[in-house]
Amino acid sequence: MVEQSDELARLRAENWRLKHELAEQRERYQSMLDNELVGFLIASFELNRFLDTNQAYCDFLGYEREELLSTDPYQFWLNTTYADDRDAELTQLQRVVAGETSMYRLRKRFVRKNGEVRWGELSYSAVRDSQGRVRYGVLTCADVHERQHEVEARERLQDSLFQAQKLETIGRLVGGVAHDFNNRLLVIMGHADILQRSANQPTLAFHADIVVSSAKRAAELTRQLLAYSRRQMLRPQAVDVNAVVEGTRRMLERVIDEPIEIVTVLEAQSPMLADSGQLEQVLMNLILNARDAMPEGGRITLQTFDAQVTELAPIEGLAPGAYVALAVVDTGSGISPATRPQIFEPFFTTKEIGRGTGLGLASVEGIVRQSGGSITVVSSEGQGSTFTVYLPRASAEPAQVALAPSNAPISDYVPCRAALETVLLVDDQDDVRSLLAEVLRLGAYRVLEAKNGVQAITLAEAHGDPIDLLVTDIVMPGITGVQLADSLRVRNANLKVLFMSGYAERDSLRVLQAHEQFIPKPFLPDELFRHVNGFLRAPQLTP
Repeated sequence: MVEQSDELARLRAENWRLKHELAEQRERYQSMLDNELVGFLIASFELNRFLDTNQAYCDFLGYEREELLSTDPYQFWLNTTYADDRDAELTQLQRVVAGETSMYRLRKRFVRKNGEVRWGELSYSAVRDSQGRVRYGVLTCADVHERQHEVEARERLQDSLFQAQKLETIGRLVGGVAHDFNNRLLVIMGHADILQRSANQPTLAFHADIVVSSAKRAAELTRQLLAYSRRQMLRPQAVDVNAVVEGTRRMLERVIDEPIEIVTVLEAQSPMLADSGQLEQVLMNLILNARDAMPEGGRITLQTFDAQVTELAPIEGLAPGAYVALAVVDTGSGISPATRPQIFEPFFTTKEIGRGTGLGLASVEGIVRQSGGSITVVSSEGQGSTFTVYLPRASAEPAQVALAPSNAPISDYVPCRAALETVLLVDDQDDVRSLLAEVLRLGAYRVLEAKNGVQAITLAEAHGDPIDLLVTDIVMPGITGVQLADSLRVRNANLKVLFMSGYAERDSLRVLQAHEQFIPKPFLPDELFRHVNGFLRAPQLTP
């Protein structure tokens, strides 16, 4: 009996020692887990419940430890995995259970208890018994939310760099073709227009008209490409954006056949700094794009409002400051997530073949960016789209009266008088210069012709009398049109200059001054004459 009693006492002491050692080991184990920066979770497949976790994982997901351990594992996975990431992880988990692999790693979005979404990088391993059945699942998870944001920011920067490089490449491609192409179109359009006016046979006039119309369509494609590549001559000034919207609305209401209602919400109180002609083009393209998104009809809302960009309320691509916004809202089909990154790409279109060139939105973005602004898009499938253009707020009030050239043809202007004004015409293309000189002489102007900047300076000095107007191409070998204008103004500070170009190099682009105008090539003879006549009849402005 004594021996049995001693053995019992020894066993009790040993049991007490083992319990304390086990408690100490478990305490060290839990302390080690809780001090880990990486989250930890272990689940029993046989019992279908969680066995243990650590404080890092609880903090990452916003749960109390006991609350987490008492939750059904599958329901917990559903609750804490972002919906779009479930399928990818489920596929990996099924491969582990099937024995195709022993573990998997992936980066996914977790949903915390409060609904916040955070990125985590997890590793999941299976522990099997001797028969190969999965007994336990062990998960470790690291919070990589900030690192993911850095990765996404770097990817956005790389995308922006790629887009900029692509834009520059397309711009150079366009520039290599547009100048000569537009010069050829100008000659074709000019001579066809003269032929059309002088033709005695209706058939000949009909075919000449077709040549002019086709050349105009070709010219429009080139202009859209130049707008996308931001190689246009702009004249920013204070513009009443509300007036532009109202004028464009009235014009388009007459040509939009679909059952589409156009409404305006004009709340802008400040003038916008923009080229009014380009702003109208932007608005028209956005409205027509909205129309095409509503083949069954709907509503287009045109909104204007003042906007303030700050560091706390940023808009991509804009520095903090005061802006005026123009929004075009439609109730159309919306834009799919797959299509959204491509909508400003040149030649990208979702329309059927034969409807649209894919340059409308591309040219809109090019004009807006070149004007110092930005454009944002909010859209979802079936919910319509909102395109919002932000351009700088102007410091001056918009002009109330705009001087526009008359629409009358040349023949209505040509009086029986001697030429009074002297025009210095400069273009390095002989056929272009010859055509334009003929047009100007038909308008009873005295024309001096030069094929380059050096010849023009020599001719102006030899002429002696003042030059009333310089009409010059911008892109020429040697001295550019802009440099030529600056050189001639040394002698005549009030010299009026009409720039023309089918393409402008970046180095030659500048904001037009009060005594300067611009006409894009190609143009018809009447257009040139109306610009020249209107410009010379305008009051003299001091630079």
